[in-house]
Amino acid sequence: MQADILAETDSYLPSMTLEEYLRDVVPAQTTLKATVDFGRPGADKALRALAATTTEFDSDDTGRGDSYRRAQQDPSVRWRGMRQLLEWAAPPQAARPRTVLDVLGGDGTVARAVHEHALDLRDRLNILTGDLSGGMVERALAQGLPAVRQAADHLFLGDGTVDATLLAYGTHHIAPQDRLNAVTEALRVVRPGGRVVLHDFDTTSPMAEFFADVVHPHTAAGHDYPHFSRESLAGLFEEAGAPACVVDMYDPLVVRGGTEEEARRRMCAYVADMYGVGEYFGTLGGTDACWRVLERYFGHEEYLAGLPAETGFPPAPVVHRSRGVYVAEVPRAAIVAVARKAV
Repeated sequence: MQADILAETDSYLPSMTLEEYLRDVVPAQTTLKATVDFGRPGADKALRALAATTTEFDSDDTGRGDSYRRAQQDPSVRWRGMRQLLEWAAPPQAARPRTVLDVLGGDGTVARAVHEHALDLRDRLNILTGDLSGGMVERALAQGLPAVRQAADHLFLGDGTVDATLLAYGTHHIAPQDRLNAVTEALRVVRPGGRVVLHDFDTTSPMAEFFADVVHPHTAAGHDYPHFSRESLAGLFEEAGAPACVVDMYDPLVVRGGTEEEARRRMCAYVADMYGVGEYFGTLGGTDACWRVLERYFGHEEYLAGLPAETGFPPAPVVHRSRGVYVAEVPRAAIVAVARKAV
């Protein structure tokens, strides 16, 4: 590590310099010791860019950071989709534990979900959390999770140091001009034969409409981020030299309650926090009105009918009884590219 980079990076994390991170954090985390590399070309420029970056996920003052973290306290809500993405990234046939870089990992939601909900995955996966937000990374570290602050288009990891890379739950936040670099970087840090999995929502999907009609006009930072089409997603990987299979994935939000009303109320509260629209939902007049908004924007009948193959995904929000509790389930259909790095 060049001395001038260390000297210039006074605020790698909100309460930690890069020098302190390298001295106190990296040696204590086996996964970080085996992967991080701040000496690669362009690191100084990337670090200066990080120091000048404020994201909407730092706090509610800058967007929706505090409310988003509040929603993520229960990682089980999105666990079904998370598990499927991890299975694609690191198939169970592997004989040794696999390291998966979660590029857009926030404060470690995927890592915490594995720890809390999947003993089998916990035994064979090491999740390395990355994020652009210093506040998010600092919170992941405070929970004992290996984490590194970095931008998706310049990863501070060595070549071929992880077994798989996951770009999910916010990939549309990567600026279009940076997306090829993000895919190229994801492939660079994966070992030969490893996988890169990229998840987002189709430009024509109900989720894209929800972001445009509800999230963008009703959050402090707005949400003017273009989503992916199937063609653009496949094209990115073709250009990066690793053709991908693009598939449809069921990625629901699932919340439980003691009564049907409680399940609906908790789902509305989760969506309000998750997407930073609590103030708007508060003007609607209660749970029934909020639920009608979810039914309007998360109804997938028309979208599913236009897919190239039948999926069997549930088409609309529903509350059902399961194992003595009421389960509110809001469908989300995502598109996912799965690519394998050449051996």
